[in-house]
Amino acid sequence: MHQSPAPRLVPLGTLISVPSFLVAFFLALPIACAWQSTLAPDAPGPFPRIRSFKAEYRLGWAEIEAAKARAAISYDGGQTLFAGSGGTTGLARTLYQLDATLNAAADSSSRETIRSEQLEKYATRTLSTRIEGKNGSLTSLREWISPGSQPGRWKSVKISPVHDLFAASLFIRSQSLAKGEKVRTLVFPGGSPFLVDIESLGPEKITIANSPRDALRLDIKIQSVNTKKANALEPHRKFRSGTLWLSNDADRILLRAEVQVFVGYVFAELSSFAPSGGAFPSR
Repeated sequence: MHQSPAPRLVPLGTLISVPSFLVAFFLALPIACAWQSTLAPDAPGPFPRIRSFKAEYRLGWAEIEAAKARAAISYDGGQTLFAGSGGTTGLARTLYQLDATLNAAADSSSRETIRSEQLEKYATRTLSTRIEGKNGSLTSLREWISPGSQPGRWKSVKISPVHDLFAASLFIRSQSLAKGEKVRTLVFPGGSPFLVDIESLGPEKITIANSPRDALRLDIKIQSVNTKKANALEPHRKFRSGTLWLSNDADRILLRAEVQVFVGYVFAELSSFAPSGGAFPSR
């Protein structure tokens, strides 16, 4: 600590702020962690598992299509597998080149993360995100791949229980989602964990590909979890609010998503769906 060669007066405001800061800090510690007791039980709900399928989505900003994506779910033993790919198209691609793939596996019974591998290929470099899970805890390796880049290293996610994106979607889908029901869970897409709050707003009619569909409307809110500050919750830098519409049937697949972000709103909407596994697997 720097010391002056001679005594000097310290402003009264400084003397007051130092103990006030310490008091506020120690009072905030239990508050920062208290929210963890409000998480939904880390067990799947009563809704049956999803059947195998293939689907296509269109994505964009403010109803202007800018990308397309494909998704497929299948089963291998006790694992539920996801394979997804997509990228920007048309005029959007000339402005912002992106191709992405996501391959993930979750435990079919617990809906816990087993592994996840995501590649985001931009014009000049690629971002790789790998996640591995065990008993609700995750480790991750996130690195930029480009000439001269340094290799990343595996890190433990310092909070649990937590899901990757795919396992989280299965976990949320498995809940009853009756009107007014709320689900609070931790999600780690890579980089940092988030607290996700889902509230079911109940059944609603929605038009998808010029056809009316019965849907469940879900409100979504996201907060960042700062693991360097006693898991304090902080506003998400880009995300404001969102709405998901799931098909109100035995499939309960994503029909449409709208997310308010710092540039307006983005959307994803189902354009085609084909079951590929016949009957539903047993629970």
